[in-house]
Amino acid sequence: MLSFLILFSAVLPALAILIRVDFSGSEEWNHFREYLLKDAVVQTLTIVFFSLLLASVIGVSLAVLVAMFDFPFRNFFKWFFYLPLTIPPYIAAYVFAGMLGYTGIVQTTLRSLGVLVSPGALDIMNIRGAVVIYAITLYPYVYAPVRSFLENHASELVEVARLHGYSPAGIFMKVILPLIRLPLVGGLSLIMMEIIGDYGVARYFNLKTVSSAIFGSWFGSGDTGVALRLSFYLMVIVVMFLVIDDITRGRKRYGVQGGRQLRPYRLSGGWKVLVILFLSSASLVVFFVPVGQMVQWAVMSYGKVNLGETGRIILDTLTYSLLASLIILVVNTVIVSTSRWLPKGISKLMTKLAQLGYSIPGAVIAIGTITLFVWLDSNLVPVYRWLDPGTRKLVLSTSTAMLTYAFVVRYMAAGYNSVNSGFSKIGTRFSEAAQTLGKGKLYALWKVELPIIKGSLITGFILTFIDILKELPLTLLLRPFNFNTLATRSYEYANDERIMEASIPALMIILICMAALLAFAAVNKQKGVKTDGA
Repeated sequence: MLSFLILFSAVLPALAILIRVDFSGSEEWNHFREYLLKDAVVQTLTIVFFSLLLASVIGVSLAVLVAMFDFPFRNFFKWFFYLPLTIPPYIAAYVFAGMLGYTGIVQTTLRSLGVLVSPGALDIMNIRGAVVIYAITLYPYVYAPVRSFLENHASELVEVARLHGYSPAGIFMKVILPLIRLPLVGGLSLIMMEIIGDYGVARYFNLKTVSSAIFGSWFGSGDTGVALRLSFYLMVIVVMFLVIDDITRGRKRYGVQGGRQLRPYRLSGGWKVLVILFLSSASLVVFFVPVGQMVQWAVMSYGKVNLGETGRIILDTLTYSLLASLIILVVNTVIVSTSRWLPKGISKLMTKLAQLGYSIPGAVIAIGTITLFVWLDSNLVPVYRWLDPGTRKLVLSTSTAMLTYAFVVRYMAAGYNSVNSGFSKIGTRFSEAAQTLGKGKLYALWKVELPIIKGSLITGFILTFIDILKELPLTLLLRPFNFNTLATRSYEYANDERIMEASIPALMIILICMAALLAFAAVNKQKGVKTDGA
């Protein structure tokens, strides 16, 4: 009952959309369908397809290299390639566009060296640039689960393949690719949902995507009908994608057991140098170059930024990011642990409902949340007046409770895959054994199962925390008066084309996320936590 109550609460914004969506052929929808819909769909599909392709190439390549081979600085690279996840895509878009523009550091340096470059030669404010931005900032969604899966589950199979004389390329094609399908699809699903719901990159690059059409219709022309109808179709498409993935898996089951960790193969000679050069070049592109540019801009604009309220903004950001991440972890644990004991069809339905919020653009969830909380306030006015006769009518809808609720609905899926992966690994055998000893399922969950899968829980918590820390549309629309987070402050500066000033709160986001990842690494080292199922 608790699980279904949680899921019902989580889908209320989606239900609000379904109730309000209008399928009649209005004049606004007919105009949009005739002149704008085709371009929006084509550009969205193009960006999603090539971004997923490039992100999978980057994520799988890096994961395989750091998991299967031993070389100098391996431990550094192993944890470093999580860091691009700390850079919001719209910030990366601003930074790279500024660096590669006519007055940016790249073209000015080339001109100073006597190299003439066409003004549009390095222009990335197009579909190709958006694909690169999404890939280099979101590939950790692929890298994390694939690397963890290989280290914790592929040891025996890889060693058998080595004993049979398979080359590294043969092991990759015959063993690794079939093994990583499950974590790869999970990571790509998250990336797809992130891209579909993103607005900042499309807006800055002036791309006609479905997401930008929703924002433009709702906030530009005030046409809620078109925005709601597009949002409904987005939800249907994502759910269909998840259903098709389940169907293509058929009756396949993954029976790989944990065992000992994978022993990496020691590289030497030219191969060692080549791998280090490749990983170093990748690290420059995905993190050091954009962050270095932001540091330079931050130093140049330090005096132009009001830092008096910085402490309060950081405190608010940490408080509500941690609170929402903890709630998501708890509710996902309740849902997944319950779904194991239910019929397969009901369990799958619970999974789809838990992931539904991620398929809806943040602004649309915000509108659904506002509608829900205003309705609650209108019905709770007698209670408010009974507690305090002088209270105002709008209480919940003007509080941070509404923002926290929206965070949970939006990012439940970000932590769900991790929790689900951990429970899938251990099955129900521990709970069944506890029942034979006279203990209940709750006792087995608390005393046995949660300690075993704490690596998955910690991984899910960290990824969810980073996502919420960077969240922008929900915070912009649902925040109470005079409430700011680092993401909203960075966006406000960037939206005013004050890119240098925007780098200061953006760097703070990156530093906080780096601290979270370092803490995660320390826990893993001290307590032997396995980070499977990111």
